[in-house]
Amino acid sequence: MIRALRRLLTRPDLTHEYRKSLVRGSHYPSISQVRQKLGLAEVMRVKKFRERFGGTTEFPQDNYLLEGRVLSIRKAGKGMYFIDIVQDDVNVQVLAANKLMGISGDEFAEIHGFFKVGDYIAARGYASRTKTGELTLKLNKPVEMLTPCLNTIPNRMVDRGLINNNRVVNYLVNPASKNPIVIKSKIVQAIRKFLVDREFLEVLTPILSGQGTGANATPFITHYKSTPVHLRVAPELWLKRFVIAGFDKVFEIGSNFRNEGVDLTHNPEFSTCEFYQAYTSLEELMEMTEEMFRYVFGVVGMEVKEFKRYEFLPTLEERTGLAIPDTLEGLVEVHQKLGLEVPPQPNPVKLLDNLAEVYLESLCKDHPNTPVFIYNQPEVMSPLAKSTTDANGNRISSRFELFINGREMANAYEEENNPAEQMRKFKLQQQMRADSNDQDMLIPDENYLNVMNYGLPPTGGWGCGIDRLAMLVAGVDRIEEVLSFGNLHSVLKN
Repeated sequence: MIRALRRLLTRPDLTHEYRKSLVRGSHYPSISQVRQKLGLAEVMRVKKFRERFGGTTEFPQDNYLLEGRVLSIRKAGKGMYFIDIVQDDVNVQVLAANKLMGISGDEFAEIHGFFKVGDYIAARGYASRTKTGELTLKLNKPVEMLTPCLNTIPNRMVDRGLINNNRVVNYLVNPASKNPIVIKSKIVQAIRKFLVDREFLEVLTPILSGQGTGANATPFITHYKSTPVHLRVAPELWLKRFVIAGFDKVFEIGSNFRNEGVDLTHNPEFSTCEFYQAYTSLEELMEMTEEMFRYVFGVVGMEVKEFKRYEFLPTLEERTGLAIPDTLEGLVEVHQKLGLEVPPQPNPVKLLDNLAEVYLESLCKDHPNTPVFIYNQPEVMSPLAKSTTDANGNRISSRFELFINGREMANAYEEENNPAEQMRKFKLQQQMRADSNDQDMLIPDENYLNVMNYGLPPTGGWGCGIDRLAMLVAGVDRIEEVLSFGNLHSVLKN
């Protein structure tokens, strides 16, 4: 019976599908059991093995135990296999031969004929080199199974639809697709270190809350029992509560949710970093942004040579040749004179955003791969920002947006700390929401207004889209490539 089973295992047509019917619970041992079975050996990660022996030709006769996933199996006769394994994205070759193990060729084949590409294995032996000079673990014990791969792993995957709907397989088949995820992780770590080194406190704020949104966006709405609750669109109002409560430097890195469309640069779930620092001006926020971006880019091997600055209204008027009014009628007229399409159900914010996209964000074309600050936006565009009146009598916010290659990377401003002014701006937003049926308009937070009465010191607030920054550094054009399992459409299918 046993010999018959062994003959089945060594058949050349032993497919993954057929092998699946032969797999038993014994093929999923605990790692401790396997290590004990293989006997005395130094358990070593593949990367450390390569670091220790990669530059030498003299090897000790000590035993080492390596573990990893099988990338390839090359047979050199009945009694010898060359097996490549990977662990921590580092590969190494394993040589399995019956003579080194002191077993017959038949027994060797019976044991090792069961293994397939994709299996997770453990291998014990000594460090050596082949005649071609390749670092190799020469085994003196049979290979042990840790976890079998029950599905066939394709040799290649290039179809975008298949990739998006099978992210796990794509990572296995196309290791380079892991790079944007790795880069995003390094960016998050670098931003965190930059802020922690400056004595910021990292905090977590609620994901589920009441109606106040803290940003111009449509929220996801669910229920806690019979009470409607929103998934947060931004952590801003919660972080400012921290500042009011006496936490002068706080930040949060996490996910936000907006019930909006999916495109190349937008996904309903996305990652941001926001920080708030008391007693901080707009100029200081710009300086901190420059310092942070230089630091983060340095961590990932990039360099920022300069930052450009353009003031919103003067630059817009210079590039259009027209005075920019602050009324709906005046902005519609500006669009008509410039030959721009007026969006349906227009309001001042929509029209100013449209002008900024056409005439200001396009400035990035003149400064490729260079961060561009656009600052002092009109007050109506920034309901949570501190406002002032410029020399020409325009109401402007103490705010900036940072763009690189036409994409917004950061948004920051001096926070409105006057409860009465904040109420006035909230009401203005609500009026525009009603007049133009714009569901993206900020939803006021009455509780936040009450908390503001305890006093919000002059505070600088800053936010950065982690996903877009990762896209820039990784050199990819689709946000789905920096999202672990793709955009929302793909997540629902994975």
